[in-house]
Amino acid sequence: MLVLRNKAPRWHEQLQCWCLNFNGRVTVASVKNFQLVASPENGVAAGPEHENVILQFGKVGKDVFTMDYQYPISAFQAFAICLSSFDTKIACE
Repeated sequence: MLVLRNKAPRWHEQLQCWCLNFNGRVTVASVKNFQLVASPENGVAAGPEHENVILQFGKVGKDVFTMDYQYPISAFQAFAICLSSFDTKIACE
C-alpha cells in the first residue's frame, strides 16, 4: 500500500513566506499548488532533501496548470488527485 502526504513547505527568509521548490515547473503562487511525497513505512520522516516527490501540481498561468507524476501512480490516478484539488480549494483564491 502506498500512502502519500503533502510535502511540508519551508520558510523563505528573503520572501518572508512558506515555499515549496517546484524546480521551475510552477511559476504562479496559488493555494492549489501542492507536492505529494510517499510517507515513510516506519513512521520516521526523512529529511526534506531525501523526500521523493511522487506528484506535483501547480499554476503556471491564468487557468493553466502543470502536473508532474512518476511511478508508482498512473496518469489517471495523478489526474484524479489534481482534479479533486479544485473542489476542496475553490473558494480560497
